[in-house]
Amino acid sequence: MKTIIFYELKEMIRNKWWLGYGLSFFILSSLIFHTGVTESLRASASLLNLVLLLVPLFSLVFGSISFVENMPFQEVLLAIPTSRFSIFFGKWLGLSIGLSLSFVLGMGVSSLWYSVNVVFLMGLGVVLTFIFVSISFLLSNFLKKKELIFGIVLLIWLLFFLVYDVAIMAIVSLLSDYPLEKLIVLLVFFNPIDVVRTMVTIQEDLSAMMGYSGALFYKYFGSGMGVSLCGGILILWILFPLILGYWKYKRKDL
Repeated sequence: MKTIIFYELKEMIRNKWWLGYGLSFFILSSLIFHTGVTESLRASASLLNLVLLLVPLFSLVFGSISFVENMPFQEVLLAIPTSRFSIFFGKWLGLSIGLSLSFVLGMGVSSLWYSVNVVFLMGLGVVLTFIFVSISFLLSNFLKKKELIFGIVLLIWLLFFLVYDVAIMAIVSLLSDYPLEKLIVLLVFFNPIDVVRTMVTIQEDLSAMMGYSGALFYKYFGSGMGVSLCGGILILWILFPLILGYWKYKRKDL
């Protein structure tokens, strides 16, 4: 597995998109730091939205492209032979670490340049990377056609980033006469982007950025328990699609 991890890392670093991904975070976060010096809340909101926008999108796209286009190489590895466990998890770790490294370097250098502490947000960005690479591997194993995989990947990203919150607000508006608080809190768990947003706003005490679901979450769980609960949910978001994807991969004819 170690050889496959290092191979994936090497291939990632050689890819021009890996450099472009890191540069995107460096340039955009630098602009946010530069223009948000006097408006810390606005800068924090912009930085959080940047991470929630780009990390899931790039992780889904890179993960699905890498897995699908690497299928012939996986067939060669199986003929050596190499276990499917080593191939699947080695590729997942190599790709996730490579994307995380690009993200951390891009935002980390920018934050050091402007002397801004964003370690907590960067840590959650890394977690989001592992989550959405797991989801991309799951989709790549359950869907056969490359075009369909990429289309579903973009729909998943759009659902988590935009449609999900709009749907929650629509439910609240249409069913305002009913006791929906516990349901809304529960729905937060089904969107990893919402979980990260809630976790950051609670940890950093950014009450103005919480939104309706975040405020309810804070009301029921507070800060300490809320952050711990969000952390546990994020771990499940990594493991569930990863294990399900591997289960399918073991039974798949390559």
